[in-house]
Amino acid sequence: MKILLYTDLVLGPRQLFWERDLGLLTQSFRNLGHDAWLVVHPASESTSKIQNQKSKISNDPVIWASPSDVRNPSWWQDHKPDLVILGLWTRPKYDSVRRAALSTTPHVIERADSDGIRTSSCGLRNYTQRRYDYFRDRTYRWPAGVSILASALYALASVLATPWIEARLAKTLRLLPAVAVETPTAAVLWKHLANRLGADPSRIHCIPHPIQTNIFHPDASIRKKKQIISVGRWESYQKNYPLLVKTLAAFLEENSSWTALVVGSGLPPTPPHSRIFFSAPLPPVHLARQMQESRVFLASSRYESFGLAAAEGAACGNHVVMPSHLWAHPALPAPLNQPVSLVDRLCRAAHSASLPTPAASGEALAGPRVAGLFLALMPRLGCQPVVPQSVATAGFVNNSPARCP
Repeated sequence: MKILLYTDLVLGPRQLFWERDLGLLTQSFRNLGHDAWLVVHPASESTSKIQNQKSKISNDPVIWASPSDVRNPSWWQDHKPDLVILGLWTRPKYDSVRRAALSTTPHVIERADSDGIRTSSCGLRNYTQRRYDYFRDRTYRWPAGVSILASALYALASVLATPWIEARLAKTLRLLPAVAVETPTAAVLWKHLANRLGADPSRIHCIPHPIQTNIFHPDASIRKKKQIISVGRWESYQKNYPLLVKTLAAFLEENSSWTALVVGSGLPPTPPHSRIFFSAPLPPVHLARQMQESRVFLASSRYESFGLAAAEGAACGNHVVMPSHLWAHPALPAPLNQPVSLVDRLCRAAHSASLPTPAASGEALAGPRVAGLFLALMPRLGCQPVVPQSVATAGFVNNSPARCP
């Protein structure tokens, strides 16, 4: 079966991603024997010539397309896909792309990549906070006063524009045959929103993101250290670096045998504590090794649609600690949302007598497993693909998000 996975990203040949998101899903479909291709936009006009120069580059399963290509029905018809998976965040501005794909096949599934707080109908307080955080993340480099004011105005404007936003979103949801939402909590919110907007809630399905379980898995030969690991883009307002260092410093002051490793971009030159160590972003293999050596994964984000790094930590046998406002996905071991401070939650995890069992986390988020869940939706879209028996009989494809693996 030919599968095209499209996202509106502009990349160069060296920027292609195969370790997560749609890149990993593309590889997972290929591992199941399907003819899957990642569709992205070239970073320059010269990149568009790559398709005719395959002998000069690696044989990556990528199709370079211009923005006008993917809005043209004939482009999709020329490629003749049996299944299209879109990574367009349910933004109405991409409806022309959706219509172009649907002109070729009714088998179109969109990944929402959303925590479910899509409009103010999902909860006025949460939506206002999310809109503020979202815009502050994009103005974080501005002077603080300007950034705060601009973000507050953006949040207010988003609330006032709710009728217009929901009218456009309703058209998008009615257009899409299926929407994949990454967590059970988000799926519940999306179903309620679909009902409100007059769309079919049965088109909303809970399908998690995949992770590289061939790398992120427990290793009995690696001894766990009293180490906390955190991963993120720390220049981002979303990841909440101030909360991270405040929590780590408070914990380490009372636990002298522990250390913390903070991995990612945007870190300052010097760590704020003698037992906090910084690292630039690590290749997946090296990151997995650090997670296998750690006992706790600490997240401090203001919001997440899924939390891939936390899922990778869980698959390596880490206790996952995060603020109570984050939506947990079923691959993360409970309890996550106890009404205690983040420092208290970190202490409980660090001093737990046992480590969580990572096998279930890894199995549920394995690439072929997640790809199989997409294939299991095909009968609802009028197609009967070859679905792995372990997925077809698991009963995960239904209207209840609680059945998400």
